[in-house]
This record gives sequence, C-alpha cells and structure tokens, in this order.
Amino acid sequence: MAVLWAVIAVIAVIAWATKSYGADLWDIYELALTNDPQYQAAVLDHESKRINLPLAKSAFKPSVTANSQVGRQISDSSAASKTSNDHSINLNLNLPLYDKTKRATITQSRYQVDVSSLRLRDAKQRLILRVANRYFNLLSAQDAREVARLEKITIRRQMDLAGKRLEVGLGTRTDLFDARARFKLAEANEIQAQNQINNDIALLKQIIAITPEALSTLNDSAPLELPAPNDVDAWINRSIEHNVLLKAERLNLEIALQEIDKQRVSRSPTVSLDANHRFSDSASTDSSHSGKSNTTSVSLVMRFPFYLGGAINLTAQQAGLEYNRTERLLEQARRLASVETTSAFLAVASGVSQVEALFDAITAGESALQAKEQGFSAGLTTNLDVLDAQRDLSRSRTDYLRARYNYIIAVLELERSAGQLDEQDLKRVNSWLEVSAQ
Repeated sequence: MAVLWAVIAVIAVIAWATKSYGADLWDIYELALTNDPQYQAAVLDHESKRINLPLAKSAFKPSVTANSQVGRQISDSSAASKTSNDHSINLNLNLPLYDKTKRATITQSRYQVDVSSLRLRDAKQRLILRVANRYFNLLSAQDAREVARLEKITIRRQMDLAGKRLEVGLGTRTDLFDARARFKLAEANEIQAQNQINNDIALLKQIIAITPEALSTLNDSAPLELPAPNDVDAWINRSIEHNVLLKAERLNLEIALQEIDKQRVSRSPTVSLDANHRFSDSASTDSSHSGKSNTTSVSLVMRFPFYLGGAINLTAQQAGLEYNRTERLLEQARRLASVETTSAFLAVASGVSQVEALFDAITAGESALQAKEQGFSAGLTTNLDVLDAQRDLSRSRTDYLRARYNYIIAVLELERSAGQLDEQDLKRVNSWLEVSAQ
C-alpha cells in the first residue's frame, strides 16, 4: 500500500509540473526567483565573490607544509666504498606578521564584496522588470486577440446586413466586398495575436519553467498617478545618489584607488615568522655517519623588495591607467542613470495623459460607430464608413490597454533608475490585478 501511495504521489508531481499554471504577477515572480537561470547565475556569482574576503584574510594565517625525502647514496674512492641511506621529514611553518600589500588586498576584497552585493541587487531589480514586462506583454497579446475577436463579430454582423441589403436592392456589391475584406483582415489580426500569445507564453516560461495560463488581469481601478515629486531634476538627483549600478561604479573607483596604494606600498618590507623542524634517519656502511637527528629552528624574517625586474613600476603604471578607466566608467554610469531616469519620468508623466486620452477616444469611437451604424441603416452613410469607425474603435481599444501596461512598466523603470525598486513595488502592482474571468 505504501508503494502504491508513493507511485500516486509521483504521478501527481509529474502532472503538476507539466500542466499549465494560472497565477498573478507575484506568483510568477516567486517562480522566477527560483527558476530564472539568469538570476540564479547572478546569485551564484555573488556567493563566489563573497569568498574573496576570507580568502584575502587567509594570507595572514599560518601556513604549514611538510615534505619528506628518501635517498640512497653510493660513493667510491681509492680508500673504500661507502653506501648510505638517508630518510628525512621537514615541517615548515610560516606566519606573516607585517605586510602592507596583503592588508590592502583585504580592504579591496571588502569593497569587491560590496560591489557584488550591489550587482546582485541590480539583478533582482532587473528580474522584477523582466517578469513585469513579459507578464504584461502576454496580457497585451491576449487583449489584442480579444479585440480582434469582437471586431470579427461586429464585422460579421455588418457583412450579413450588407448582404441582406444587397438582396433587397438597397445595397451594393462594393459594400459587401468591403465587409468581407475587413472580416478577413480581422481574422488575420486574430491569428497574429494568437501567434504573439504563443511567443509571449514561451518567453514567460523561459524564466519560470512552467507554462502560464489564466493570468490575473489589470482591473479598471488601477491608479494613474504622476511621479511624486513631479520634478524630473529631483528624480535625477535621487538617481545619482541611489542608482545601484552607479553605487557599484563608485566602489569600483575606490578599489582602483586602493590598487594604486597597494602598488605604492609594495616596496615596503615584510615581516614573517618562520619555523622549521627536521627529522633525519641515516644508515651508512660507515658507522660514524649513521644515526638519527632532530633539528628545530625558529626565525624572524624581514624581506626588502629592492628590485623585481621592473615589475613594481609597471604594475604601478597599470594601476594608474585602471583608475583613469574606472573614472570614465563612473561618468558613463552617471550619464546613463540620468538619461534612463529622464526617459522613465517622461514616460510616466505622458503615460497618464495618454491613457486618459485613449479612454476618451474609446468613448468617442463608440459614439461615432453607433452614429455611423444608424446613418447606414437610414441610408445616410456607407458601409465603408461603418467599417472605418469599427477599425478606429478597435485600434483605440488596443492602444488603450497597451498604454496602461506601458504606464506600469514606466513606473517600475523610474523606481529602478532611482535605485528604489524592490519587491514591495511589485506587490503594489500585483494589488491592481484581479482573477481573469476566462
């Protein structure tokens, strides 16, 4: 019986793993945290970089080595032949006591760990954006398919009406042909939207390893708010101070400065404690050279690197060039942060107006379509006028839905560029979703 239940459990797990997965934005994000290879690679890279600090500190811990030697020596001379067997074991201990270069390496390693932490934070922010982008791209494709489906229904009704009017002599073949052409175009749009859905599902599955379906949709009460503060310069200043990658580049500049200091002190003397113990056992045909011995020595060693083939000067020159390069990268990161912040700010600010304008366009389009349909029934407008009104309305609906998603992405982008994007922002966006009625 236990085996039977185990088999049933395995089958259930396999079925769950292969089935489609319905979820909201937060569910998708949690799946991406553990399944996205790009983010997981960043996590492992950070764990690897963290080892640099204890590795640098290990340079001031004692090192113990042992070596053994087994030998046989045969010598011939005019006086006599002599054979000896030598066995020895050496234990060596070295303990660095004073080394400015190694101290500087430890300081650099601390900064490197901090840089790695910032890059991991940036990887999580980009994962949040990647999840949100792919989630709303899929919703947008589903919206486009639904708009095309509704457009087909409306055009079909208009096509049937044009056919009936032609039968009673009130319409023309042109009206019927126009309706058929628009119907086929709507079919093509629906097919294209379905293809886009399949592509977006594959892209979302790429980061969560599960096929998503029945995603929660954006509700009508999702807020449209201008950036707070509504001042692009304030956001740019915030970005320059808190942008994650900009912080990392500042630390990289400090690491480069530490490298210059490390090369400067590389001429300083080093002090270490060396201890050695030697045990030897010799057996020889000459009894006077046979026997066992133990030798122990302890010494304080001071080394002065006077000349190392010119390596000190060359590495110092290289460190200076690296510092200059890092300065350029810092300036590049500062300018990039400013541009990204400005772009995201303008996208949020204009997104609010765009969504509101497109909503008004839908209302006006619905009224225009109704008026054209009534005019067509009364013989005042043509079937082409009705079809054009329907096309414009469908386009407004699609643009409106896409603009809402673009606004949300722009909000998240603005938070990221300012170094403030975190999981709470994603939870806030997730609260604007509702379970799909599909």
